[in-house]
Amino acid sequence: MRPGAKRNNLHAPNDASLENHTMISQAQIDESLRRARGYVESGNLPLVVVGVSDATGLRVRVGYGEGAREDDSLGNGVFALASISKSIAGTVVARLYQQGILDYDTPIAEYVPEFGTSEVRKGILVSQIFNHSTGLPSAFVDASGASDFSGEKVLGLLCTQDLVYEPGTQSCYSTHTYQLLNAAIQRRLGLSMEEALQRYVCEPCGMTATGFYPDSARALPVVDHPVPEGALRSLFERMEMSGGGMWSTVDDLLALGRAWLTPNKLVSPEVFAKVTATLPGLPVGGNPEVLSRRTLGWNRENIGAFLHQPASGFFHGGATGTLLWLDPEAELVFVFLTNRWGCGNDQAFTTLDALYASC
Repeated sequence: MRPGAKRNNLHAPNDASLENHTMISQAQIDESLRRARGYVESGNLPLVVVGVSDATGLRVRVGYGEGAREDDSLGNGVFALASISKSIAGTVVARLYQQGILDYDTPIAEYVPEFGTSEVRKGILVSQIFNHSTGLPSAFVDASGASDFSGEKVLGLLCTQDLVYEPGTQSCYSTHTYQLLNAAIQRRLGLSMEEALQRYVCEPCGMTATGFYPDSARALPVVDHPVPEGALRSLFERMEMSGGGMWSTVDDLLALGRAWLTPNKLVSPEVFAKVTATLPGLPVGGNPEVLSRRTLGWNRENIGAFLHQPASGFFHGGATGTLLWLDPEAELVFVFLTNRWGCGNDQAFTTLDALYASC
């Protein structure tokens, strides 16, 4: 059973239209939570928080912690999002695009002049950050720089690293290229990415715990994180890594998802359509048999673990096992949070899949 009837617009339904809205069944929710809980019970994940909302409102917000027992406190936990950060940074850019401050089809070098050190680099577009086709290598920082994280250092690398393929010809996943967005925003607005995030996303969405500097009393430790706790992690945070360094809560991500599905809350319907449309496919890692399905901030890849994946949805996952899924046709927002680095996203997708499978 589809969790939502097809709709011709993204407006949340009024009371009358709810009569024609097919809600997620309780059986689907129960099966989804059973799967999520099972990952904690088996030791596959340290803990899990799941949040689901549809056109009728919040359907579930539950956490499973030690012993796979329900733990309400996890709902207030602040989680490392890893690459979900890309979609949140993309939300900042979408709002600036709507206001005419940034443009996807403008060369990066027009905003960050020191990036344009060659004719080829002068032609690399802002949009190519989002489909990972800038030509820059995927390496973040080399070993010699691992103890010296800073926004300035990474920007310097981005402006001096050799291109490893012709821009726009393939898609090679690269997190550190998102730092070019930080630099563009700073040059255009005089704001850090944290300041822009709060002004253009968190405040209009009512998000109170999202950013690069988590509340230490609420932040969940990340199991197996490549950057250890302590001084080095603090340096990492101060870099404001817009491609992978944000923290957030289940409530904040649900609020962000609902804002995206509400016309004119964040962007106009026209900008929504532009930002969520699949960009022309590029060979992933140069493999012509696998084409990218990226948008200007989101992902539409077909996921093997998501057996009932609808074409209407888009998402971003993170290396900490996290997932934010939006489906405008079903008016569904799904959030899956956990805290083990490198565990993959299959657990999140199989949990989500239960909401689309017949029960």
